[in-house]
Amino acid sequence: MTDPVRAFEPIRTERLLLREPRLEDAAPLMAVFGDPEAMRYIGDGNVRTLEQIQESMAKRIALLEARGHTMWTVQHLSSGEVLGDCGIIPIAWKGPEIELGYRFRPSAWGRGYATEASRAALTHFRSLGTGIDPIAVTDTRNDASGKVLQKIGFVFAGRTDAYYGETLHLYRLSDDA
Repeated sequence: MTDPVRAFEPIRTERLLLREPRLEDAAPLMAVFGDPEAMRYIGDGNVRTLEQIQESMAKRIALLEARGHTMWTVQHLSSGEVLGDCGIIPIAWKGPEIELGYRFRPSAWGRGYATEASRAALTHFRSLGTGIDPIAVTDTRNDASGKVLQKIGFVFAGRTDAYYGETLHLYRLSDDA
């Protein structure tokens, strides 16, 4: 059964489909949120339960309907496999800042999917005409995520204690991005 979500055009890239989140995405996303290696640098590092992922899916759906952007479910275009998620949301689901985020299953790491999906999500967000530039934050040990951000036009802006109750690396879009 498909969720009663207003129809949104999926975002297509060369290899990926970023589409609206659905409640039934919770099970395939366990490959990300239920994997200790994938969760190592996310939040408190704990894996999530299926129920927690379902709650998150409901938030994503509501945000998409309210604002036209969200954490999209990312699928491989040819296989249809759910690889993870990527999108732009109010930081910590509260804001006021807007953040770019992405999480992928370990089998998808090192293939450029995070870069490809992030570029597409950023382009979509800009098309909404909000005039807001998203920020990004990463765990201070997550060098790979910082490299992804730099590839798509973010620059390191220092450390911050302002989000998620921990010290993180803060990235802002460069003036050239």
